[in-house]
Amino acid sequence: MANDADPVQSVNALKYMGAVMRGWVLRVTIALVAAVIGGYSAICAYMYIEQDNMVYPGGTTAIHPLPAPETAGLQGFQAVTLDTPDGEHLKSWWRVPDAGHGVIVYLHGNATNLASDWRVERFKAFAEAGFGILGIEYRGFGGSTGHPSEPGLITDAKTAYDYAAAQAPGARIALFGDSLGTGVAIALATQRPVAGLVLDSPLASAMRLAHSAYPWLPTSFLLRDTWDSEGRIKQVKAPILIAHCDADRRIPLAEGRRLFDAANEPKEFVELAGCGHVQTWIEPVKSKVLTDFGTWLDNTR
Repeated sequence: MANDADPVQSVNALKYMGAVMRGWVLRVTIALVAAVIGGYSAICAYMYIEQDNMVYPGGTTAIHPLPAPETAGLQGFQAVTLDTPDGEHLKSWWRVPDAGHGVIVYLHGNATNLASDWRVERFKAFAEAGFGILGIEYRGFGGSTGHPSEPGLITDAKTAYDYAAAQAPGARIALFGDSLGTGVAIALATQRPVAGLVLDSPLASAMRLAHSAYPWLPTSFLLRDTWDSEGRIKQVKAPILIAHCDADRRIPLAEGRRLFDAANEPKEFVELAGCGHVQTWIEPVKSKVLTDFGTWLDNTR
């Protein structure tokens, strides 16, 4: 006759097996949590290290050096190099204003240089109207020295303004910014007197755009350059014209609207239907820009 199993031993065996299973589950859980935390930390570290390539795509590698203006089809422009107070050298295009006209400082967006066909088209229109024009390649862009950053680009813009003021004494100076350059223009307008600003496809906050694109990341801790144009524009007293396309997928129309709402009067917002990012150089914007620049610039101080 078989011996009955010892109930005490059976209970102890079950307890042992339960303890083994709990230990195994705990180790697996810890390993999974560690893997998730480690992976998330690695992603955060990568985004922090690579953020400049995202905010300023291209840097010194993918953006071609700025060519001579005549190569781009511009007559009456000079290639000049501006020296910043912190030792950088900025490739630039300069056109002297016709008598009685002011100067437009053009601050472009990222990824391409001043010689893009659609920017050259704007420069030609400004030149035909008699305005002086200074377009700069920021540090790290278009063959300029250095590495881009928010403080650095603002320094570059102030250097451009001071150069234009020195080259055209007594002339009024207005700003044109496209895309990222709108943030540079707004920052400059808080530190130098300007006759007016044209903002093409502007962002109100790089921080908000980053949070919208990566809501699962702690962008407020990771992002160094926040480009808080919505906060800065409240300090700007000059007249402002904002143009934005309703199909802009890079910087949504809502960003331009937020910026407009934060701006002081006088201001105007032009919403264009069916076009994309920085595709605003069409009517009625083209005529409005040239008319506004004429109003703002065709006088001496």
